[in-house]
Amino acid sequence: MDIKLITLSSYTRPDVYEMKSQNWVLNGKDNSFYDYIIKRNNGSPTNSSINKSYATLAYGKGLGFTNKVSDTVVNDWAMLQSILRPRDLKKMVQDAQIFGEFSFQVIKNRDGSLNSLIHLPKQMVVPSIENDEGEIEDYWYSRKWSDRRKEKYFPQSFPAFGLTNTRQTEIYVAKEYTAGNEYFGTPDYLAGLQYAQMEEEISNMAVSSIQNGLSAGYIINIPNGDNYSDEEKAAFETQVKKKLTSSSNASNFIISFNGLDVEITVTPFPVNANIHKQWDFLTLEAKNQLMTAHRVISPSLVGLSSASGFANEADMMDIAEKQLVKRVIAPKQHFVLEAIEEVLTQFDINLDLIFKPLTQEEEMVKEEIDSEEDKVQEKSSEEVSEGLDVPSKETNLNKL
Repeated sequence: MDIKLITLSSYTRPDVYEMKSQNWVLNGKDNSFYDYIIKRNNGSPTNSSINKSYATLAYGKGLGFTNKVSDTVVNDWAMLQSILRPRDLKKMVQDAQIFGEFSFQVIKNRDGSLNSLIHLPKQMVVPSIENDEGEIEDYWYSRKWSDRRKEKYFPQSFPAFGLTNTRQTEIYVAKEYTAGNEYFGTPDYLAGLQYAQMEEEISNMAVSSIQNGLSAGYIINIPNGDNYSDEEKAAFETQVKKKLTSSSNASNFIISFNGLDVEITVTPFPVNANIHKQWDFLTLEAKNQLMTAHRVISPSLVGLSSASGFANEADMMDIAEKQLVKRVIAPKQHFVLEAIEEVLTQFDINLDLIFKPLTQEEEMVKEEIDSEEDKVQEKSSEEVSEGLDVPSKETNLNKL
């Protein structure tokens, strides 16, 4: 009798590497590292909750400015309202949080003035290889890099912002520096991604276990096993692994190639009575490690339960929120605003921008900002946009 024990689960942490081709650089094979990040955001409740909470806190109530109001500031602010829509800014903030980088189109009028800033999903944009001066001259855009050889998704090249005046559409990419990465940024919670996957797999295991009658595994008896060659047995084992290895089939299988002339049987293992304790431990471990990776100061601020040591929960929340904004959220806001202001300055739009916080008690916002913005809003957007030479519709990549 030949008995094989097959463990059907294994994890290999994906490598973060930059793939250079003749024209562009991809973030992993077929630009797949973005897909990995997206899946970990969609599949892990803790990771998703933190990302959404941080993006919401960073965006706050939208843009404001701290300039002293003048006719120039009024005109600049009104112009910005027509150039950058709130929904595009929200998407930039979300990409910055999830990917550690974001991108947008800089669309110009025919006379060279600024028409609009439009969000581009970062997973669709990759850089060209740097020139001899270390500059990225172009960015490549494809809606689906894994199918880039198909005509529908064939990559298109657009100049990087600020390097040419010959095209109406340029692409700006903002990325945080990451040691070891030359072309791409990474999320600041990168070290916790495997725990996001672990949390996702635990939920799959639980559902699968219920669907499989809470079985811990199976013994597969194969009759007339002596008639199988070693190669045939190995091929059978490979098929079992291929079909059943995943958290959705979270069990061990013992394959018994016996010499008896009997029917094929599949016998379940007895259930481990303590399996729920293992799941509870792993779920808590995944949650704690993700909070560490995200630098969560108080779980309550990101929609997670916690037991605080404060007698007054309101006091705890107030202190924790101020620390979170100062240490974690403010740098994210600065990252986004710095990119936007760099582009605006090139078109002589000079505003000291801020994100207005969700709680008006924050000291970072002056009380007079809202009233000054009300004055600005009274200026007709038609007056600001009068005389603009609107570019052709083909410049918006999101409509391709």
